Amino acid sequence: MFRAWLKAARRIHVNTDELGFILPLATGNRVLDIGIVEHSANYFGRPSWRHGHIARVAAHCLGIDIIEPLLDELKQRGLNVRCVDATSDIDLGERFEIIFIGDVIEHVSNPTALLSFAGRHLAAGGRIYASTPNPFSRKFYKHFHREHGVPVGNLDHVAWITPTQAMELARRAGLKMVAYHLTKDFSPITRRLKAFTWRFSPPEYSFPSYIYEFSGEGKKCLPQ
Repeated sequence: MFRAWLKAARRIHVNTDELGFILPLATGNRVLDIGIVEHSANYFGRPSWRHGHIARVAAHCLGIDIIEPLLDELKQRGLNVRCVDATSDIDLGERFEIIFIGDVIEHVSNPTALLSFAGRHLAAGGRIYASTPNPFSRKFYKHFHREHGVPVGNLDHVAWITPTQAMELARRAGLKMVAYHLTKDFSPITRRLKAFTWRFSPPEYSFPSYIYEFSGEGKKCLPQ
């Protein structure tokens, strides 16, 4: 029953990447974007910088991070940002329909506190989306073993978050994991090929990251 639930909760998106997935959800909504700096200011001018896109389409967007000098630069650019520890007990005094945690959960010492923080700021009926690397991806296997010969991950990461771990973290944070998403923009030919090969191997092998979707219901995510 547990495995059947996990399979049913998996959503596969073969014609969109992570940014293409989150932007329609953010459009016209109040959005809290957690972890916007993405390591350095070099990202701010790149087309791939997620917060720049999210801030443009949201009805209201607040971006938070803990690297204050870089946030000061973003303020000078006119963006609505605050220096806040997203694993703290702080209440921002705002509620949001969409909360995006982009590649942060694998960095923090207390992922339950991160989800609790997000849940505290979730509007009724809202959703939390947390992206994180997929440890089952062939991409990581190739990178770890073929290129290095030994498993070498990102040195800033402290954990891999698999679907079962995400479910338990949600339970501890008083949230409910309602789905998990695999996203990648494959070419039309590759999509057809994958539809065939996935009959023999798990789809997880083909996607570099997970996007976990949580609600604020705080119910058990396993079927009764």
